[in-house]
Amino acid sequence: MWNVRAARMADPSETAAPSSEPVPDERSRLKKLMLRGSLFEMGAYGLAQVLRLGSNLILTRLLVPEAFGLMTTVATINMGLLLLSDVGIEQSVIQSEDGDEEDFLHTAWSMQILRGLGLYLLALAITYPLALVENEMDLLLLIPIGSLNVVVSGFGSMREFLLRRHVNIGWLMLLELGTQAIAVAVMIGWASVWPSIWALVGGNIVRDVVRTVATHRLPGTHRDRFRMNAAHRAAIVKFGRWILGSSAVFFFASYSDRLILLPYIGATMLGVYSIAVLLSEAAFTVIGKVIHGVLFPIFSRVRLEGNDRLKEVYYEARLRLDVLSMGGIGVLSMLGPLIVEVLWDDRYIEAGWMLQVLCFRAAMRALFAPADALVMSLGQTRIGFINNATRAGMLFVGIPLGWHLGGMVGIIWAIAVAEIPGLFILWPALIRRGVFRPSRELLALGYGAVGVALGYALDLILRPLF
Repeated sequence: MWNVRAARMADPSETAAPSSEPVPDERSRLKKLMLRGSLFEMGAYGLAQVLRLGSNLILTRLLVPEAFGLMTTVATINMGLLLLSDVGIEQSVIQSEDGDEEDFLHTAWSMQILRGLGLYLLALAITYPLALVENEMDLLLLIPIGSLNVVVSGFGSMREFLLRRHVNIGWLMLLELGTQAIAVAVMIGWASVWPSIWALVGGNIVRDVVRTVATHRLPGTHRDRFRMNAAHRAAIVKFGRWILGSSAVFFFASYSDRLILLPYIGATMLGVYSIAVLLSEAAFTVIGKVIHGVLFPIFSRVRLEGNDRLKEVYYEARLRLDVLSMGGIGVLSMLGPLIVEVLWDDRYIEAGWMLQVLCFRAAMRALFAPADALVMSLGQTRIGFINNATRAGMLFVGIPLGWHLGGMVGIIWAIAVAEIPGLFILWPALIRRGVFRPSRELLALGYGAVGVALGYALDLILRPLF
């Protein structure tokens, strides 16, 4: 959706020799951390998806598809601003040996605030040119107001990152669920009285304001202060230099389709596409949260024990993830059209076939994301950059080519197959580190095939009932 000095993070070959075999108590503790953290992430995500889906079903009946298309564009711009300036502040707090030190945390917080303010100025600067390119003059007001989130989020407390560093995520799950519930209530209430895109914008702003204030009330004794330590700043920047590039190309590889598609298909069809994306990413997103919030910190601890131990922990974690993600995506790929037909009205019917194609993309992401987290925990952020850059390149070439060759169908398939380069970039990286089991990767694909068969059988049984 991961502790060596920051000055040596980029090259794991400079780290100390692997330590002796961990004591059984330490192994048991890591297993409990992994299991508890994963359960928290998946349970919270499940509840969050119920909230998200329920609110979407209500809002799609209160608002026109064009509103969702325009809001998708604004949200994509905000995500782009954040990812295009990501210097790895959170990852640095999680991984660095200095991550618990007050001066380090003050520096990280100060950098985060300055980043948010700079991003908002950038958002204002690109508003008019982007409105012209997208041929949507409504963006002239939507972007300046909708992008206030990047400023507000910049003031979030480092207590959130400290809880992730120590895999203490129960409070974080409550934070996410609580703020999402508030956003949903605001959106539905607003849309009921004034059905416009501003219901979506307003709900997001209220959510981020409440979330930012709440992060300063999370458990912990740390109090954020605006203070900049040159050595810590340099360490964060050094570690994050490849993360910055990787996050930028990750945005283009994972989110730029929302921007590229608008001139081709218009805001209404983009709103339909957003429904297919919402459903296709459901199974993968929970895996991304587990990887980011649980596995990355654990991989970062285990890596000093040697590659054999790291491989053991990696595939032990993958076993549960693969059953959930690959199996679930396989089922969804077959049941997707029926789900769309039952839950949404005829305006969104084309989201069904889009969902089936996009499930291929979701499966590839679920397969490669754990490997990406593993190589990052080893300090090899360059690998992630190369992978994301390749995916982005395939999108920028594939979408216009797909439109030319097959119209809307060609575009959706171009988006789906853009994930394939991970096979040739991330797997060789694991092989070079001695952390790769071909049989286990094939097993993951087998789970996906079983999911497809199960989904096909369920579709045959359920379709006559509707």
